[in-house]
Amino acid sequence: MSKVWTLAKTTLREMLREKIFFVVIVIAAIMISMSFLLGALSFAEQKKILADFGFLAVQIALLGISLFSGAYLIAKEVEKQTCLLILSRPVTRDQFILGKVFGVLALNTLLMVLLGIILSFLLGVWNEPKQWLAFTEICLSLWFESSVILAFAMWASLVVRPVLALSAGIVLFLLGHWLGDLAFFASKSQEPMFVTIVKGLHWIVPNLYRLNWKSAYFLQEGVPGKDVVWMVAHMTGWFIIYVLLTNFSFRRKDIV
Repeated sequence: MSKVWTLAKTTLREMLREKIFFVVIVIAAIMISMSFLLGALSFAEQKKILADFGFLAVQIALLGISLFSGAYLIAKEVEKQTCLLILSRPVTRDQFILGKVFGVLALNTLLMVLLGIILSFLLGVWNEPKQWLAFTEICLSLWFESSVILAFAMWASLVVRPVLALSAGIVLFLLGHWLGDLAFFASKSQEPMFVTIVKGLHWIVPNLYRLNWKSAYFLQEGVPGKDVVWMVAHMTGWFIIYVLLTNFSFRRKDIV
């Protein structure tokens, strides 16, 4: 595991030097600032607006890092064949992939903690134990969501071109959040084929719609414990599946 952690630390340092990291930070900071200013215009809805926009800023920041890193990080290494320098040493392809994945996850964790601290101060949840717990669970759901998208985009980048992998990651994210609406429309239409397709999608697409907690309502009322347990199990399962697929594809890929 020491080789994996060394690769992860190297990847983290490389990502911190990338322009995309600072672009994401600036966009998130602007969105949080806008939410604070918009909330100031309506004192009655101040916390609601700040929570909605703030969590959305954290989600966009984490997804931005995950999508671009997943789609281009390994593909760039393969295209320039810089990965050969690492693989020529006693490092397996599986260790190489895990090092890259953990490096980006470390960056996402750092970003989530940074933005989470800023947002928590603006929302004033530090003195509210119930809200602080809910705030942590919401941020954790965004982190898990971005982790699954990262693993999927990284696998897709080994199968198709990076721009298509990026697009596929966006489609997976949207489809995962639309599954609830699709199930509702399927039940209303009563079309057997449509119902069957939607049921099938629930098994082959991460059910991201069940993690729609980024709102003032869940911040105030809290997230049910059983839903948190389901989230951890469901998202961890999908993350492992996509990482295994990435390892399998990278082992079979000719990079010489």
